Amino acid sequence: MAAKRRRNAAGVGLLVFLLLGVLVAVGLFAADRYALGRTERESAAQLRGQLGTPTVPTVEVEGWPFLTQVLARDLKRVHVVADGIGAAPTAASGSTVRVSRADLVLTDVTSSDWFQTMTAQHVEGTALMEYAELGSLSSVPLTYAGDGRLRVEQSTSFFGASVTALVTGTPRLDVDAQTIILADPTISVAGIELPEATAAALLRALVKPIPVTGLPFNLTLSSLAAEDDGLHAGLEGNKVDFHR
Repeated sequence: MAAKRRRNAAGVGLLVFLLLGVLVAVGLFAADRYALGRTERESAAQLRGQLGTPTVPTVEVEGWPFLTQVLARDLKRVHVVADGIGAAPTAASGSTVRVSRADLVLTDVTSSDWFQTMTAQHVEGTALMEYAELGSLSSVPLTYAGDGRLRVEQSTSFFGASVTALVTGTPRLDVDAQTIILADPTISVAGIELPEATAAALLRALVKPIPVTGLPFNLTLSSLAAEDDGLHAGLEGNKVDFHR
């Protein structure tokens, strides 16, 4: 009987130990998820003010667990999606660059002051810009022509007569200058397609390189692709600073 009671007591003790372990694990999990959700919400609210978006961006801190990343002051990967970003006027053009949507991934976000200020060692992602916004920067209306090309319809003087020139071209990025140009142009004037050399010369007169500055977090353009819904641009940056 005594041996049986000892076995029962040992079983109860083990069960209590296991239950306590489960409760601690559940508590740690709940605390981790609470801290994660609060951090994401507060960061999103701060980013809304920095980016000037009409709605709160979405912020997702990836990786598990979250609290160990906080203690190490190094968030491995943060995903940010923001709509309707308005940038400050550029010094060169006085125009406003707007980004319809930015989808960014921040890696190795470190801090020395418990995330009041942060530095992302690398940022990359995409930005969607409407053609009307690019047209305001180039001072000529831009529309999508299909097959990855843009269209410009502009009245100009040609051999002393006012005619309408129809221009199409593929958007290309000058990485160093951070400007967009139209390459591989086709130009027709009064329905007559011009030779390549003449088309290129007229294109330079009609459509100047389009400067794109004031992008989110001072990121730079890395690639371009024209699609139906707008110009999709790759973004990247190193050692990008943020503040809460």
